Amino acid sequence: MTHNGGPTDQPVAEALNHPIGHVTQALINLWFKRNPNDNDLLPEEIKPFFTELCDVQKARFRPGRVLLGSQLIAFFRVDRAWTEQYLLPLFNWDNPTEAKAVWEGFLQSPRLYQPLLTAFKAPFLESAEHYTDLGGHYKQQFAAFLTYAALEPTEGYTMDEFRSAMGALPQDGIEASAQTLFQVLEGSADQREDYWKNRVQPFWQQLWPKSRDLATPRLVERLTLMSIAARGEFPAALAAVKDWLQPLEHPHNVVDMLHKSGLCRQYPGEALYVLAAVISDQPGVTEALGRCLDEIRKVEPGLVKNAGYTQLQEYLRIRKSQ
Repeated sequence: MTHNGGPTDQPVAEALNHPIGHVTQALINLWFKRNPNDNDLLPEEIKPFFTELCDVQKARFRPGRVLLGSQLIAFFRVDRAWTEQYLLPLFNWDNPTEAKAVWEGFLQSPRLYQPLLTAFKAPFLESAEHYTDLGGHYKQQFAAFLTYAALEPTEGYTMDEFRSAMGALPQDGIEASAQTLFQVLEGSADQREDYWKNRVQPFWQQLWPKSRDLATPRLVERLTLMSIAARGEFPAALAAVKDWLQPLEHPHNVVDMLHKSGLCRQYPGEALYVLAAVISDQPGVTEALGRCLDEIRKVEPGLVKNAGYTQLQEYLRIRKSQ
């Protein structure tokens, strides 16, 4: 959207720098200073301004609508009836220019709020088909948000609906979803194993797209890191993703994380499988790999006869001699 209300690829940046955006933010700040609670309703003296901003016939107000979208949950909690009448319809993709603008506003810092997920289910799921309409990092933000929603029990949604939405994501959306799965497990600390069993594994089995055509090196790296992040459930997680593994152009992250995780000592056979799968003849993978192989040998000496082990040892020998 430009200053005259035409479309732009950066609605949020435009809104933050636009006079209408400044006025809208001032109104939102004025409202928030009253510390509104759930179901308080919008103040009568401010509500008409918000209502007018939602009028899509007034293209010049679109910067304001972007900022209203960024506070969707607050509006929904405080005045659900107003939000469902005026703000939520803007998220429908029957008007792609308006939908892109408010979705990008919301996706600045999206959060899961169950009643809202139920209320805007149709445009939310449809957004997967409009993934490429979203700009910049908002695409990845959407893929992550969809993944989080699908990982949780979400009232009113079926597995088929989530599977269809995941299937509509293009390659970089699937990569963003895999990154989210890794981050969720990595952030679960001592709950990792439970989170794998109760959330990520069912997601993988029931929702993850099955086409191996998606297996780019970037995706494979993220899935491999995800399996390592499952820690005590590493064997189960590896079994889930093993058919996707392939040599990586830059396997350093995987090798370093595998070494630091202690999994080479805990599950030497599985750790060796991962190393042999992601390393072929890439330059520069030496120190952490050598430590991994040492730990594997100490815990399970018989594995030194494994073809993968001997290949990796030879690979190391050649690298060190260069």
